[in-house]
Amino acid sequence: MTNIAHTWEMHCHSTFSDGTLSAQGVYDLALERQLEHLVLTDHDTAAGYRWLREHGTLSESLRLWPGAELSTVWMKRSVHIVGIGMDVMSPAWQAVEARYDQARESRFERLLFVLRREGLTLDESAIRVQADGATLGRPHIARYLVDTGQAKDSAQAFKRWLGNGKVGDVKQSWPELEQAVADIVANGGWAVLAHPHRYKLTWRKLEQLLDDFTAVGGQAVEVSCPAMPPAMRQRLVDHCCERDILIGGGSDFHQPEVPWARLGFYPQWPSLGPKLVDSLLNS
Repeated sequence: MTNIAHTWEMHCHSTFSDGTLSAQGVYDLALERQLEHLVLTDHDTAAGYRWLREHGTLSESLRLWPGAELSTVWMKRSVHIVGIGMDVMSPAWQAVEARYDQARESRFERLLFVLRREGLTLDESAIRVQADGATLGRPHIARYLVDTGQAKDSAQAFKRWLGNGKVGDVKQSWPELEQAVADIVANGGWAVLAHPHRYKLTWRKLEQLLDDFTAVGGQAVEVSCPAMPPAMRQRLVDHCCERDILIGGGSDFHQPEVPWARLGFYPQWPSLGPKLVDSLLNS
């Protein structure tokens, strides 16, 4: 399905996680594309939103919403939950982020260990400087390997060392799905199941995930997102309509060079089903 320009962007990333544009850069690009609402959803942190509120140049024509994309585990699978509208300035929410920071730090140290054991040269301080305060992850190590000539590009780094099933596929102790949803809802946010087509589940398993997600308080599912197969999209729309689940979406923007994930561009909203954007505006 063709991606079209929207006035809302509810799923995007900056250099505060694994995006390539600064938080201000993402905001400025959203302005350039005449968006009216921007939710910055960096992985496991709303630091970009806080930075923009405290130091950024903002416009009255583009409303900035707090958000984050939380990593979780469901039936031993990695699943992402987008949170929108939380009180990310509160001590309660920042305690949530602190737990994720601690988990990421432990994983980062393990990554360095296993990759050095493979013979790679890794300067921890240089990687941290390059990350510039962002939540550390495999993309930062891949970037370092490219910069130091140990990999031709990030794709090669993931193919040889960092991708799924490789030596750098260090498992993370993420919270269970129920905990992530509870953290979002308890802090006044809306919990959205991110890009369900990427989990490579059978429809029966995906339906179980959807039921488990809504049973613990999840409110919306991303349906309008790039590269979702049309048949899955239709089944998700039907599922949402039957169970009164809100329909969300977004580009999952990370960098300007990726044509299929442009900021503010994703498939049109389905004609049926309650939309998350309407609930956000009425909240």
